[in-house]
Amino acid sequence: MVSAAIAFAVGALLLYGGWAVTGGIATRSLSPVNAVFLSYVASLVIVGGYVLSVRRPVSGTRVDVAAALVSGVFLAAASISFYAGLARGSMAIVSAIAALYFVVPAVVGVVYFDAALSPTNVAGLALAVVAVVLVAT
Repeated sequence: MVSAAIAFAVGALLLYGGWAVTGGIATRSLSPVNAVFLSYVASLVIVGGYVLSVRRPVSGTRVDVAAALVSGVFLAAASISFYAGLARGSMAIVSAIAALYFVVPAVVGVVYFDAALSPTNVAGLALAVVAVVLVAT
């Protein structure tokens, strides 16, 4: 049986894929900033509706709330950068390079949070980078 975490991860994979494709389409005639703005308006409608439907108050430590807000800043800036790349280059190449974002938390986890990477984890990260280089060439 597939775990819920895996099912949600596959859902995210498919939805992020749809996001990349529709973002590429949007930037054919919209500026990257306007495409991001419109996508965030749609996102706020969906997320806002979800938050209102589950009726959970925002609660957490100040540090965690601040981290969530900073996360949003990173996401907004990344989205603008991603859409700008889509407007100027190949959807396949831009998406493949951007998809390597998972390397950043892996490195930060090791450097700042004492996370351990096994040789298999390191090999996987290296192979992912090689795969993206191959896709991008």
